[in-house]
Amino acid sequence: MFARIRETMQRGESFALAIKPFVPGDEYALLDIADESSREDAVVRGFELAEMAAKAKRVLSSTTSVQMAYPALLLIYMYAYCMLFGGVIFPQVLDVRPLDQWPDLGRFLYYVDTFCYEYWWLTLTAMIGLVLAYFSSLKRWAGPLRDRFDRMPLLWRNRRDLRAALLIVSLAGLFDSNLTLRAALERLLKTADPWLRWHLKIMDRRLTARSDEPMRALDTGIFSVTIVDTITDAAGRDQFEAAIKSLGRESLDRVVEAVKRNARMTHFILLGFAAALFLTLGIGSYVVTGAVNLTSGNPAASSY
Repeated sequence: MFARIRETMQRGESFALAIKPFVPGDEYALLDIADESSREDAVVRGFELAEMAAKAKRVLSSTTSVQMAYPALLLIYMYAYCMLFGGVIFPQVLDVRPLDQWPDLGRFLYYVDTFCYEYWWLTLTAMIGLVLAYFSSLKRWAGPLRDRFDRMPLLWRNRRDLRAALLIVSLAGLFDSNLTLRAALERLLKTADPWLRWHLKIMDRRLTARSDEPMRALDTGIFSVTIVDTITDAAGRDQFEAAIKSLGRESLDRVVEAVKRNARMTHFILLGFAAALFLTLGIGSYVVTGAVNLTSGNPAASSY
């Protein structure tokens, strides 16, 4: 690795470009921007920002894992419960009472649990596909629908907040290099992934239409309401660039705390969803089994 970095720099390339193959894209962008800055401490500042970005991403990764752990375990336990009923218990109940004499809820749960037992491989494949689709969508999925998901208290919002903080840090670094907002956006477009590129292009189009309203250009849904209000207030006092630079110094620390708060909210939402499924399918199957067994010897129960 060090030999390749040395060879690249010996060809006259910058240090940021030399280490590009060995660092994540977000951190490389910060180092590249710092490398072009006219400030004397730009390179040191670039490494500081890259370190802060790496820390923020670690927090995002760990909080996402924690918020998914308990709901995922509950869903796995529920699925095992459904397989137990679909493969072992319900077939025995059928020997006592035919399916057409079961209550409507019982028939529904029978079909669900039987499907879980017979097509577990299909469910497993679908779950793996959803996980892969989620991670693939983080950088590639863009558009109005994705923007709506980013605003919801779901997994995408934490990622959006982190990327928004990195964008502010990048803009602050470019403003330190005396670039205008338009030039900064054009510079960021060179290294942006499809998701960020969608936001940057909207910003550029809005800035072309109304160059005197920079905050309107930036308000594409990528920034939280708090950040939008802060920049809007500063823009009204002709301190737009100063506000961006100020936020750039503290936005990563803020987003770490915001991610932790959002993670708790997302955790309770997912946990509530998993608990509702468990109560409906898992406990429901148990209740239906008891009800069918109790009425199996009662002639009046044939009306079910």
